[in-house]
Amino acid sequence: MTEEQVKDVGKAFIHHYYHTFDTGSRENVAALYEPSVGRMDFNGAKTAVGIAEITERLRSYTFTTITHTVSTMDVQQTYDGGILIVVTGMLRADNDQPMQFTETFLLKGANNSWFVVNNFFRLVFHG
Repeated sequence: MTEEQVKDVGKAFIHHYYHTFDTGSRENVAALYEPSVGRMDFNGAKTAVGIAEITERLRSYTFTTITHTVSTMDVQQTYDGGILIVVTGMLRADNDQPMQFTETFLLKGANNSWFVVNNFFRLVFHG
């Protein structure tokens, strides 16, 4: 893929991921991860591995509504054809104050689709 194609895939994936997270069911978010080896880290908690643990993690979140707003996104192809994406932005859960976050995704392609194999999410606290 060209650099432009990689960036287009990354941009489309991030739009789809956050749109699904913000408006759909959490099971639909879990379906974006590689089913057996996909990994999700959230704020340093124990890593969820595989679709069952990722679904359980997503269901454990206590907020009812959430909105992600992407501020920056960097996309780069990996040496083995994957795509690395680093996002910064703001999120608002329920009626809480907006919070800064950073999130990193490693995508791998399979059967004309892209799946998350690694994901790190971290709220950014100052002071």
